[in-house]
Amino acid sequence: MKQLAIIGAGQLGSRHLQGLAKLSQECEITVIDPMPASLEVARQRFDEMPKNESICSVRYETEIDALPTSLDYVIIATTADVRLGVLKALLARTTVKFMLLEKVLFQNIDEYAEADALLNAAGVRAWVNCPRRAFPLYAQVQEFFGTDPVHSLSAVGGNWGLGCNSIHFLDLFAMLTNELPSALSHADLDEKLIQSKRKNFMEFTGSLRGRFGNATFEVTSIADSASKLLVTIRSETRSCVIDESGGIAFFFDGKAWEQKSVTLPFLSELATTLATAILTDGDCALATFEQSQAYHLPLLRALGAHAHQWNGTPIDFCPVT
Repeated sequence: MKQLAIIGAGQLGSRHLQGLAKLSQECEITVIDPMPASLEVARQRFDEMPKNESICSVRYETEIDALPTSLDYVIIATTADVRLGVLKALLARTTVKFMLLEKVLFQNIDEYAEADALLNAAGVRAWVNCPRRAFPLYAQVQEFFGTDPVHSLSAVGGNWGLGCNSIHFLDLFAMLTNELPSALSHADLDEKLIQSKRKNFMEFTGSLRGRFGNATFEVTSIADSASKLLVTIRSETRSCVIDESGGIAFFFDGKAWEQKSVTLPFLSELATTLATAILTDGDCALATFEQSQAYHLPLLRALGAHAHQWNGTPIDFCPVT
């Protein structure tokens, strides 16, 4: 009998729960959130799923002390500002085998090393949920470019939440180039930070640029714009343009363009695949914590420096989640 837990029952956590609801392995699930209203949303979303005899029980609790003392798989789907505290409280009382953390991992630069040490000391194998590298579409893109080195990558659109979401594209670009991000420049970010939809968090607009090895990248969120977010990837001879929300991708092989319809999995679908792989094989398609922190840290340093310059926040802190 597998023991599973979700900590943080908001929008993401409740979708993870729907994914776990489809597991074929026998399990018991504990959902933790200090807000009863969030637990109720999670309960309702679980109840929407078809009955599954493999799910022996689901408990909804407000305190982390309600968790079993041993867990096979834990999903931490809290906001970034409380995630390290949750991780500490969890590992202080519970033995954990596998863990999935939502992004952005943490807001403070020094919290990454602290979390890394905690996970290593506890022997926890952890991954970070930047899921594009697990999408069939981007496996196809990777195969399309093959041995032709990618030399430019971009994600450009209107008001898509660069602060909270650009880590998704850095993770994807790292996969496609097999390089780490470097030389990040915040010079072309807009001076004004804007209030995020989530209370106490900020958002960024403008352009963030840098490199992955010999490849250049750009992520741009255009202020006060509803223009489509397009992902563009180019090598010397090949190009790919992806409209994720429109379900369309265009591939140029050096001779002609080909249009393909694409479907991106919902989190409630992908969560089943990820959990099954982790519980069965002890691995999954996502970046490990060690890999992901190498993508997070240059990003947080660049955004933190920009926020420090124009908003007066500490330079080693970034108010995103």
